[in-house]
Amino acid sequence: MPSLVSPSVVLRIERFQFVKGGLSPIVARGASDYAGTMSLMQVITIVSITAAVFTVMGIGAAARSLHWLSREADAGILKLSIRVLMPCFIFQKVVGNPAFDEASNVYMPPIWGYLAVAVGCLIAYSFARGSGARLGFDTSDKVHSFAICIGIFNYGFIPIPLISEIFGERALGVLFLHNVGVELGIWTIGVSLASGGLTKGWWKNVLNPPSITIVISLVINGLGWAHLVPEFVSQITGILASAAIPVMMLLIGATFFDQIFQANVDQDPSSPWPAYVSSVLLRLLALPILFLLAAMWLPISVELKQVAAIQAAMPAAVFPIVLTKHYGGDARTALRVVIATTVVGFVTIPLWISTGISWLGLENTVLEQTPKEATVGPKLEPVEAMRVAGISVRTTNRKEMGPETGQIPLLYQKYDADQIDQLIPSPVKPGQRIAVYADYESDQSGKFTILVGRQVPADAEIPDQLDKVRIHRGNYLHFVGEGEMPGVVPQTWEEIWNYFAENTTHTRTYEADFEIYDEASPNRVDIFIAVE
Repeated sequence: MPSLVSPSVVLRIERFQFVKGGLSPIVARGASDYAGTMSLMQVITIVSITAAVFTVMGIGAAARSLHWLSREADAGILKLSIRVLMPCFIFQKVVGNPAFDEASNVYMPPIWGYLAVAVGCLIAYSFARGSGARLGFDTSDKVHSFAICIGIFNYGFIPIPLISEIFGERALGVLFLHNVGVELGIWTIGVSLASGGLTKGWWKNVLNPPSITIVISLVINGLGWAHLVPEFVSQITGILASAAIPVMMLLIGATFFDQIFQANVDQDPSSPWPAYVSSVLLRLLALPILFLLAAMWLPISVELKQVAAIQAAMPAAVFPIVLTKHYGGDARTALRVVIATTVVGFVTIPLWISTGISWLGLENTVLEQTPKEATVGPKLEPVEAMRVAGISVRTTNRKEMGPETGQIPLLYQKYDADQIDQLIPSPVKPGQRIAVYADYESDQSGKFTILVGRQVPADAEIPDQLDKVRIHRGNYLHFVGEGEMPGVVPQTWEEIWNYFAENTTHTRTYEADFEIYDEASPNRVDIFIAVE
């Protein structure tokens, strides 16, 4: 696959706030310290994305109603999606994803996903069993079906576009590992509730093409082979991956139409309102609060917090209806849970996502969608050679993933504490601070040096206590980010990441990349990537 932007850059941006003249480090703090208020534009973005997801599902429902999408085609489309399109999508988003340089992002997401299903099912089971006939749960089938549907939230095709648009590629890769744990919960806890015990060969359902693709992708990452993936493989998987989510969302819309308007379930004279209200209170109120509090208090990565912020808002999944029907459960109860949480979820999803982002301190990781804050496309520009003097540190992406081992925040602390600006002789542009990434050992997976300082004349005498680096004359892709700081900076790096993941026109040289922060333009960052 094409080389991606160094993940330490993205991580560094998340740890710094902008002040006049450059960057100053933020000391690691607890979740409560990060809590803040989301901007109106961020809330509008989340509402817009949520509405878009439901609109595409609505188009799928309309296609079913108009007989454009027949039920006979469902099985073939589903097989194609699960066996081809989704594996390609996962391969594109996991291979080379620097989020997995952090070990906890490999093992924690599946654990979180499994526990989310287990806790949800346990709470719903206890509630239904405790309330009994008073709320209409007068048979064990109704109790079990209610528990399954509340515990198994929509973990796939609604969260995927939301996470992709709100947080970007890093969180999307972590979501896929999270979903492995969810599927394990479905085929163990869910099936046990529906059938009274584990069925023979349950593990085969977990070893599906998407899960196998995740394992293969992680092995490629672990062996450092991401850059060895042939270009034509990336192109083929990229083309197929682009169809995965739209196709599945249309199919989900069609399936939901069937379940609401043409469900073949036994008639139940009891009032549906107790099930409706109970479903909303548990799935869309109690469980979101519980999961967000857990994400606040537990030591999990930023990417997993982002996944938790989205998943906590999700309604019940449609699949449990099929599960309860197959194992002889109460399909009417399952249908009521899904209808209630999905309809109300259209309103509560953006509210809970906004709340989760605020509670978990993720405001600065949201990708802004407004034209004012959007980054412009890259331009290929020649750059003359220049010298930059300052202080530097040798580090790796893996080190920068951990607060205890990260060197870049300490570098910026030292820069300000030691007043390095006063030691730099005759800066060419005193109002500009430059961060240079150079001396790459290999690519983004190897060691590199970051130097923070200012440009100096070619013949300047550099004091012994300062380091220097030379930016070579050559062609650079110039990315510009303009908008509210600091959010526009990780947004610009996200654009760079996506550019090299999807564009084969240019190849990075890994000689030297640099950022420019100009005091005259406090809401702008210029990032130059060396290319062949």
